[in-house]
Parts: sequence; structure tokens; C-alpha cells
Amino acid sequence: MTTPIETLDRTLAVLRDLDLDQAARGADDTLLNTLARVEQLGRVLDATRVRIAAEVERRSDRVYGQDGLAARHGQRTAALLLEQVSGASATTVRQLLRVGKSTGERVSDTGAPLPPLFPAVGSALAAGTLHLDVADAITKELAKASPRAVPTNLADAEHALVGEATGQTSGVPLSADLIAIQARQWRDALDPDGVEPRADEAYRNRALWVSRTPRDGAHPVGGAVTPEVAAQWFELQSAMATPRSAPKFRASGDREPMDEIPDDRTPEQQGHDLFATMLTHFAATTNDLTVSGSAPTVIVTVRAEDLLRDEGTGRIVGVADPVAMSTVRQHACNGILQRAILGPLGNLVALEHGKRLFTRSQRLGIIARDGDTCLFAGCRVPATACEAHHVTEWSHDQRTAADNGVLVCYHHHRSLERREWTIEVVRGRPRVRPPDWLIRRPYLRR
Repeated sequence: MTTPIETLDRTLAVLRDLDLDQAARGADDTLLNTLARVEQLGRVLDATRVRIAAEVERRSDRVYGQDGLAARHGQRTAALLLEQVSGASATTVRQLLRVGKSTGERVSDTGAPLPPLFPAVGSALAAGTLHLDVADAITKELAKASPRAVPTNLADAEHALVGEATGQTSGVPLSADLIAIQARQWRDALDPDGVEPRADEAYRNRALWVSRTPRDGAHPVGGAVTPEVAAQWFELQSAMATPRSAPKFRASGDREPMDEIPDDRTPEQQGHDLFATMLTHFAATTNDLTVSGSAPTVIVTVRAEDLLRDEGTGRIVGVADPVAMSTVRQHACNGILQRAILGPLGNLVALEHGKRLFTRSQRLGIIARDGDTCLFAGCRVPATACEAHHVTEWSHDQRTAADNGVLVCYHHHRSLERREWTIEVVRGRPRVRPPDWLIRRPYLRR
């Protein structure tokens, strides 16, 4: 009798002999049919992974103590043992265990066997007709309603979702994301009394974190926000997104179109820049909000000679990696300049009083001249949330005045500091000029 390991070894040998180059060179229909079969094979393997993971967890139950499977292999939990053996991430392992617990046999508090909570999902998963992500979406949402839902209604919801996911209902299988939306609707219909407790749980689980350790120069961000905060973010992001529709016009009497300045940022990059703008705006208004009257301060240090020569790097207090000179210039434009004189041994000899480069009155004057949004045409960021920029760099003449300043959003300020775009003043009005490689005429704000 052939063992499962022998069958798997033969399957692996066949797959290793598969000519992937030939499959990739095939006609469109052949390529898509190959993909469909590969995905079906993956679903069958996922069902096997779920079953094996569930059994590993069962044999690692804490009732076995040090004789449990995980403990005997030096691991504290079944999840850690699965991560070690499979090389999968903790997220993947948790998904396998979650689906296995929802679709596998259960045991009551008295030790009596119980049927699976979601047998239809388990059967479709084992048959290779249901993707692991879909099985997880269905079971995860319906499980939240199961303690209070009528059992027959819960079973009806499960069968309806499986039918939609496998294509039995409409003839076209729905993706995991669409099934997740339907599963949440079923969850709320089955358990309307659970909406409020879930809102409380969401509030308890709210989180936003920024890693102090950069990855490829950028700091990872993560967390979870409550629905109302997410809705505000979506609306704000939509309002601040760069418009890509009809051309603008300079004035009511001048119908010459003014093309939008091209914006090649992804939605995610625009989201980052919006977040940076919100921090800038909040920091600028914190003086009116706090008892101490002291706004959150980002301390950027740089050698004076490097700033004057426009070379070298700077450092931000609290951040491990050095920052580029363009970042230093961007912060220097909009912040407070304070010079520290160090001795030959690095000791502090003198510390000058800080000087804010652009005052509130100067910023209001710039807004009166240039308008109430970022200087760049088509940018919707309010001027009150923009950063101040010196047309002639402060390091050149140490002059900070309204006629030498403009207000630009975080993204466009960075473009200026990187010398990608430039600004000149013509008859007292700032004019934005594109880089040499972009063959376009200048953009003049009305």
C-alpha cells in the first residue's frame, strides 16, 4: 500500500519535470488553462496543509504537557512548530490553523465528538473547489455570529457563500475579497446584536505604529483603525488626490487651458504625502492646542559648512539612519533654525536662540498673494497645511521674507529641494518651471 509520503514524493517528481518555459510560451488559452489547473492543484494542497496543521495543533495541545508534539520538538506552541517546519510566515500559519479549527472535527467540554462548525466549507476545500483565502473569509466572519445565530440560518449562509465562491450559484466564482464583503453582510444579518460588541472590540484593537527601524530607507507603518476613522481618511484622500480630469483655466477672461502638472505618484505614495501634510498642519497649529505652547519638534542636525556647500548628510534625532541633504533643506525651510557651536572635542561651547524662518504673518501674506492651495497647479492641499519654501535658498543670503517665500505641499516641496522643479519670481509673482527633461511650458498660478 502506497503511503502519503510516497505519493507526495512522486507528485513532486512529476512537478519538477514540468516544462514551465513551454507553459509560459503557450497560446493565451493554453496559458490561462495552465493557470487554472495550477490553482486547482494549489487548492488541493491547501486543503492538505489545513488538515495537517490542525492535526499538529491537536497533538500539541497543552493537555499533553511536555509530551505534546510541539514541546517534544522544543517549541512552545503548534504555530511555532509549523513555522519552523514549513518556513511559512506567522500570518499564513495562523490562517491554516484558523480554517482547520472551523472546518475540522471538534470536541465538547466533556470530550464528546462534535461535527465541524462549517462542514460545507470543509467539503469544498477538500474537493479543491474553494481557495484557502475564501474559506478563511467565510469561516472567520460567520464564526463571529455563530454563538447567537439560529443554526439553520447559519448553515444557509454558509451554503450560500460557498455557492457564490465556487460558481454554483451564478456560474461565475467570486473572488475572496467579494466573498469577504458578502460574509460580513451575512454576519450582521445573522447577529444584529453583535454589531455593538464588535464596534467595542474594534475600538480596543485600534492601533497605529511606525517602526523605528528603517527598511531600505523607509520606515514600515502598520495598524488598524476604526470604521469612522477609515471613512474620514478615504474622504480626505479622495479630496486631496491629484485631479486628472478636465484642464484648468488661468482666469475667467483667459480661456487658454493650463495643463495639469504631471503626477506619477501611486495612490499609496499620495497617501503617504497626505499623512505627512496632516502631521505638518497639526504641528503648525499645536501652539494653540497645548497648555505648554510648545509644538512637537523634529530635530535635524547638520554641519554648517555642509549646509552652505550643499553636500553631505544630516541626522534626525530618534532616527537611526542619516538623511539626505534634500531632506535637511526641506526641514530647514519650514522650521526653526538654531545654531550650536561645538568645541574641538565635540563639547557645546555656545547655543544661539532659535529663529523661526517664516512667521505666521509672512505665511498669511504669501497666501494672500498666491491663493489658498499649494503653489503647484492642480494641487488641492490647503495652503494652511503647506510647508514654506525659500525661492532663493536661505543658506545663500540668510533672507526670510514673504516675497522670497512660497507655500507648497510636502510632495512638491520635496521636488523643489531635489532640484526637479524650480521657482522664479516674475513681476512679483512666483512661477513654477518644470525640469529640463520635461518639455513643457511654465505653469503660472492665477
